[in-house]
This record gives sequence, structure tokens and C-alpha cells, in this order.
Amino acid sequence: MLKAIDAVDRSALGFTPIDRTSTFRLENRPRAGYDAMLHIYGHTSRTIAFRKTPDGYKWIHEQEIYSGPRTYTTVDGTFHEQIIVTYGIEAVSGHASNKLHIEYWGEDSRLPANQSLTLEQVRPIIAEWNKRKINHELSPLRLDSSSLQ
Repeated sequence: MLKAIDAVDRSALGFTPIDRTSTFRLENRPRAGYDAMLHIYGHTSRTIAFRKTPDGYKWIHEQEIYSGPRTYTTVDGTFHEQIIVTYGIEAVSGHASNKLHIEYWGEDSRLPANQSLTLEQVRPIIAEWNKRKINHELSPLRLDSSSLQ
């Protein structure tokens, strides 16, 4: 499966490198639309679908989800805003094949929800979210005197 992933120019499609510290889960029973799926949880969440071939596996679909810092509320609950990047050479998730599909869920006025977006529109927002995450991870732990008792 790693060979199948490496055979695709995923960065040209808007996907980030897979973080080495990610957690992986393999779904290896064939389902409608794919023969195996890799679920990857790290800095982003993603799924990668594969088709079984005589030589191993072929990459057929990927979806990467970026979670932002803000939350929004719907009738179903409160969620972190998300940018979802999807591309596949076969229909797996209901989106058209061979077409990049990017959507945003949240309340940031810079990114209209429920509309098709471009990489040019979302890359600055993703960079902003990543910078915010890095700054948060690097910020020193602050304790007040009451927490030391």
C-alpha cells in the first residue's frame, strides 16, 4: 500500500505528507467502491482507499480533513471548523472522479460553507491554522499559585 501511495503525486492534489507519528488503522475487507482503506490520524485525519491489483494495491481515493481552532454549532452539536480535501480516480465518497473537491464547514466568512473551494482559497487558512497549532504547542505551561497547592 505504501508503494501505491508513493506512486501518486499527492502534493499536487493538495494532500500533505503523512506524519510519521500518525496512528493507522487498516480496513482490509472489500466494501462497495474499494478493496481496502487506510485510516490515518495525526496532524490531520485522512482516509486512503485502494483497489486490489495482481501486483498489490492501487491508490484510488484520498480524503484529508484539517480541523481549525474555531467551533460552530448546529442542531447536531458543536464541532470544530474543518476543511476537507477529497480526490479520487474512482467514485468512493460520492464526489465526481478525477476532480478535486474542497469544502469548508464552519463560520469563517473568508470561506463560504457548502460551496466548492479551490486550493488557492484554502491554503492560506490551513497555514494559519497550522501556525496557530505550532504556537500553541510551543507556548510555555502557565501555572498559577492555586494549582500548586
